[in-house]
Amino acid sequence: MPLAGDAGTRGALRERALPTAGPLAFTIGNWFTWTAVGIGFPGVGISLVAVARLLARGAWEAPPVLASTHIATLGWVTMTIIGAAAQMAPALLGARVRGEATLPYLYGVFTVSAALLVVGFLGGRFVLAAVGGAGVALASLWFVALMLWTARAARSRPASMPLHLPVAFVCLGLVTLWGTMLAANLSLGFWPGLLVGHRGLVVHLALGLGGWFGLMVVGTFYRLVPLIHGARVASRSRGLAVLLLAGWAIVSTFGGVAGRLDWSLRVAALSAAAALVLLAVEVGHVLQHRRSRAPDLNVRHWYAVLGYSIVLAGVAVAWSLGAVRSGPPDRLGECVAVLFLLGWVTQAVIGQLYKIAPFLMWYYRSTIPDVPAISRRPDLYSPPVGSGVFWASNTGVVLMTIGIWERAATIAEAGAVAIALSAFGLAYMLAYRWIPPVLSGRLAFEWRWRIS
Repeated sequence: MPLAGDAGTRGALRERALPTAGPLAFTIGNWFTWTAVGIGFPGVGISLVAVARLLARGAWEAPPVLASTHIATLGWVTMTIIGAAAQMAPALLGARVRGEATLPYLYGVFTVSAALLVVGFLGGRFVLAAVGGAGVALASLWFVALMLWTARAARSRPASMPLHLPVAFVCLGLVTLWGTMLAANLSLGFWPGLLVGHRGLVVHLALGLGGWFGLMVVGTFYRLVPLIHGARVASRSRGLAVLLLAGWAIVSTFGGVAGRLDWSLRVAALSAAAALVLLAVEVGHVLQHRRSRAPDLNVRHWYAVLGYSIVLAGVAVAWSLGAVRSGPPDRLGECVAVLFLLGWVTQAVIGQLYKIAPFLMWYYRSTIPDVPAISRRPDLYSPPVGSGVFWASNTGVVLMTIGIWERAATIAEAGAVAIALSAFGLAYMLAYRWIPPVLSGRLAFEWRWRIS
């Protein structure tokens, strides 16, 4: 999929500028990302419309809501990350993906397992969800092993992978194992204490949202955004501080859950807030010092990430100081989850897709020797439909958050519809737009069974 956005897209690909360009290559890494953008994200939009009223009523534990959540976390975000990571490894690490011949099997295991998990939650069959979770955990650990093996063999090892990324990969393995155990516990009840006060769920969220998604977004920013915009980060030590603060927030959450310590959870919130503020400062610095001022949706989406970072940090500080409360308490948690997963994380993912697509197109379709210079070409990726995706996705997040906070089902549904429209717009641009030219023969197409 990262290569799939070229057909008919002005500014992303100028064929006359690539005289040595080859056919559009659809590789193993594309399978993951195409599935995420073409099926997973639209699935998120459709499922949100279906569960918006449940969310507005505070019924976030209802099986359809759990199913919708895992379509977002596994079918949308995780599959996008896996596909993009596999596809970018040869270009950025300078090493072939180790064990890449196993990736088609990994894709099959992950996709089928995620589908089983979602179906299990939809029907309230938690044993089936646990079986699906076990498959997702197996595929995730499999992928983590391949990526760490590839990074270890990279020629540019010192700068190839920020520390945030391997820690995020570890959190991926942990959160999938923990999630499988939680699903099994819902059916078998072998650890009743995890259900008290949602203790098990809080750990799951800390590992998944904070560890896996949070650190992956931060690591991706430090590895790619300065590269594609030709700007230096203000401070490398600030990136380390973000990692340490985020890690301390996760550890403090574990301590608060295990010891039922309210103060430890407040420390976690303050640590997360500090990490978000430091990241926002760094994002703002890089975007302000970018080389080109041409229209660029990647810039817009990262500014959105900056905005969500400040909002989430403010909420975290206010909650830790007792200035923000909700009745019931879960309502605030719902709002934060929507802002973080559908706002902060999703904006970063969409923004990077606009850059990864042309980067990989140029890398695989040309013979340009200076790979880092490819992404600095003046023809930046800013398709008109992308503006609609940007505004619809962010408007949807705001409306859903207001609807949940105010218990206004109609507003929450309007937000879900806006997110669904943004998902269909993105799917059109990056997953389906290239298919008609291929079928008509106007665009050469090559199916590759390997990446590097």
